[in-house]
Amino acid sequence: MKFGNHLKQERLRRKFTQQKVAQDLNVSRQTISSWETENSYPDISSLIRLSDYYQVSLDQLLKEDTGMTEYLKKQEILKSIRPIIWILTTIDILFLGFLILSMADIVELTSLVSIIIVSMGLLNVIAMITLVRFRNKIQINVKPQTKHNKVIFILAVIFFFGAAVFYSLNEYKLSGFCSGILIGLLTIIIIKKRKK
Repeated sequence: MKFGNHLKQERLRRKFTQQKVAQDLNVSRQTISSWETENSYPDISSLIRLSDYYQVSLDQLLKEDTGMTEYLKKQEILKSIRPIIWILTTIDILFLGFLILSMADIVELTSLVSIIIVSMGLLNVIAMITLVRFRNKIQINVKPQTKHNKVIFILAVIFFFGAAVFYSLNEYKLSGFCSGILIGLLTIIIIKKRKK
């Protein structure tokens, strides 16, 4: 039996309404409905609470439902990816900091070191983009990126490459201009993500 059907059957067997179950478990009625229709799945702690609430073993709740077990596996993968994304983001921020410090003539870099740093930064950005795309592919119920968000992201990548190229050509004013626009675009992206 499917997970959602099992939940619904347990609820109806006890003659509970979705509202009552939602109040008892401190979630919304829509959440209970979504679990029962399998539009979403509960996290591990909610799953344990459901098991206790209906006095049904986890094995019985999950039995014969590959969708739920697949969801739990994906959640584990997403959890393991999170630190990698943070590390790549930190490296990108350090790279931009180095770039800004060298443009402000606070740190002097030789041309070979500049090329190596820019190359590493570009490779890191590519790795970050690939990892985020992978995360979005395996995530369940992710709202598709709007066209507006994609345009901002593409512009950010273009200005990043522009800043790196102009810097390597010793065109510091153009590189600074591109970096400024890049920072603005990244700020917009961060603000949009926090609003979600």
